[in-house]
Amino acid sequence: MNTLPGPLLPACGGTEQPFVVNGRRWLYCWHPNSGKHCYLNMETDIAVWNRSFHPLHAPHLEFEVEAQPKRVFVPNTEPLEETYYF
Repeated sequence: MNTLPGPLLPACGGTEQPFVVNGRRWLYCWHPNSGKHCYLNMETDIAVWNRSFHPLHAPHLEFEVEAQPKRVFVPNTEPLEETYYF
């Protein structure tokens, strides 16, 4: 179940091979429309987009939402340069 429009392709130029972790088959994929990578659970057809997730090293992040960095707005305090004359 890919939530982004467009196809999911096997990573590494299409040469990525499926692998098994704890009886579940996974495939590392690339989404060309967004430029993002994911792990595709081949039994459930659900893609995991969390960049910190890995089926072997970080399986607890499969259903976690990826933390987004806090965006801080810093106003520009310098005056704008005049580019025209009256």
